[in-house]
Amino acid sequence: MRKTLSLIAALTLAAPAAAMVDDWPVLAEANDADCALTVTGNGRYVLIAAEGLGEGSAARYQLRNGDMTPIDWSIRADAAGRFARYYIPFRWGQRGGTVQVVVTSETCSLSASFPWQRHTG
Repeated sequence: MRKTLSLIAALTLAAPAAAMVDDWPVLAEANDADCALTVTGNGRYVLIAAEGLGEGSAARYQLRNGDMTPIDWSIRADAAGRFARYYIPFRWGQRGGTVQVVVTSETCSLSASFPWQRHTG
């Protein structure tokens, strides 16, 4: 049940992110060829954004957060070669952890991880 609730929270925030949030600090970055992965956050929400994937190109998005059921999606970049999703890092009974994000396409492979702590205020 707890894993299901975590998955529901992840899917709820899976709506496409329109743009990077300018005032959020960068939590993690990765680069490969002309591709870049940037993870920003405000202490409660995280924005995971990749660019340079190629116009409309197919890619794979994977996210792991401890013992939670991993997210493993086939995705498609937008017309500008970008992909972005919001995520709420959370695990039942845990005060924090590390999230791993991997985005791979035909032209690049991006991987980054970032620590999180439960938001308390």
